[in-house]
Amino acid sequence: MHVALRGSSPATTTAAILLMTRARQLGLRVDVVIVGDPDDITPVPGPAVVHAPVLASCGVGRKDGMGGTVVVSGPPAESLLLCVQNHGEDGWFEVDRGQVGCHPATQAYTRLTRDARVDARHLAKELRRMFNGLGMSTEPAILDVLFGAPVPPLTRISLALRAGRALTGKRGQPLTRFLAQQDFDDSEIVSSRMDDAAIMAWLEGHGPTWITDRLSLSVRDTVEEWLQLATKLAKEDDGRDLALVHALGVLSSHLVQLPAQSILLPLDSAMDGVALCVGKGLQAGGDGNASFQLGQVFRFLGGRYVDSADHVYDVDIHDPPDDRIGRWRWFCKAALIGQERADEIWRNLWDESS
Repeated sequence: MHVALRGSSPATTTAAILLMTRARQLGLRVDVVIVGDPDDITPVPGPAVVHAPVLASCGVGRKDGMGGTVVVSGPPAESLLLCVQNHGEDGWFEVDRGQVGCHPATQAYTRLTRDARVDARHLAKELRRMFNGLGMSTEPAILDVLFGAPVPPLTRISLALRAGRALTGKRGQPLTRFLAQQDFDDSEIVSSRMDDAAIMAWLEGHGPTWITDRLSLSVRDTVEEWLQLATKLAKEDDGRDLALVHALGVLSSHLVQLPAQSILLPLDSAMDGVALCVGKGLQAGGDGNASFQLGQVFRFLGGRYVDSADHVYDVDIHDPPDDRIGRWRWFCKAALIGQERADEIWRNLWDESS
């Protein structure tokens, strides 16, 4: 039986691989070709980590023990792309593989670690001590997850803790252990949109007091001293690193709404898989190309590229964007389209042959 496919490279190649593997599982012979020039295939470079079971089943970025999570390598100088939604259709963001950070709050932290002022380095040291107590790494990439993942604040905390603990191999203290038991409402959540002037006014106007009041006595004094020192330094350097204070304030204002000794909500399978593989993504250096890997599997299974064919099945014709995140989103969506089209073509083949 002969099948010819035409369309965008990830969709047609995914459909072809699924058709061939299904036929082999049933002991059937299906010859699959793709109409097009393999030299025109759009590259989809790494580094990237995404939970995409369809791509993983087609051999893209697949390693033992990773399930449906895909890890594609890339040049060390490039930021790592992470996706927090299943199948990679949305929820993409960048984390730094160097020592600077992509998010403004992470960049503020790294500036503090290198500041000539002893007090500034003390602020960074206290944050490191807190994260170490939680078993969490203070790698800029993990802080980028904590401050920049496109999910709600409490989910970001869970995601960063999972990724940071996977990187260090430590368990650490439960975060909600440091909350005081009391009744309160959620009317004072810190806005995620505040300029430097508003953040400074919040600090000087005792805005953080309601947050520190809801911390246990074991950490409350330390946090209050940290905020006082941060306010003092912000006045000295014109609020250079207020982005860090603001980001921590937003997270804390959500965290203290939880009851003492409670637990953070568990991550879904997609986010959990990505969090566990952040370390692999940070170490995955090379010239990874997801499209090339997909094509390799297609050829390995006996697939061929041809210039023309009769009775061609159209799979997908969407053009790829130019930006990295847009291209990965397109690639993952096209793979899903390819899976759906493979199911349709498979049913048509056996309906016609019966």
